Amino acid sequence: MKFSSRTLSFLTEAGQQTDPNWLEENQAAYEAHVRGPFIDLAERLKTALQPIVSDYHFPVKGIGRIKKTANHVVSGGPCCKDWLSISISKPSESRFERNPHLFFGILPNIPPYKGVVVAGGLFMPSGPQLKRVRNAIARDAQAFHALFADPAFKARFETDFSREEVASRPPRGFNPDHSDMEWLKLKDFWW
Repeated sequence: MKFSSRTLSFLTEAGQQTDPNWLEENQAAYEAHVRGPFIDLAERLKTALQPIVSDYHFPVKGIGRIKKTANHVVSGGPCCKDWLSISISKPSESRFERNPHLFFGILPNIPPYKGVVVAGGLFMPSGPQLKRVRNAIARDAQAFHALFADPAFKARFETDFSREEVASRPPRGFNPDHSDMEWLKLKDFWW
């Protein structure tokens, strides 16, 4: 199954519904334009990537579900989400730290994305994780420079790391004149 031009508009419409029966009444369109293609995508990602990253978790339960549970519906508010996502990552050994992950999202109404998002990296790292990544970059960032210079990578990702979360000044303990200071000031490491 493939996504269609109706996928984004269906999700936008779903996110505006207050009638709890709306999704059941539109089940065929939901299956054809949203849930079916999303499950197909998740299965294809698992087939292609699990041999490479066998220790990563590929979620299957709840994939493509947009109906909010009763405890997530605000009185008079929408009963469906207007977005879908899947996050593939190695299970964390600590509840305080996340591992780098791959992310695919259909976010038609979430600025600044408003569409399809494909990302990978370390999002919202803990303080100790952030320090370890910054120390690694300060020591030797050649692997990142090579990745961002790779023509195949650049064809898919036009920029290097996301600039959504950036410190206003150089982090404590790092040379303010470091050649990779723009990366050292980042608070997330994804693209």
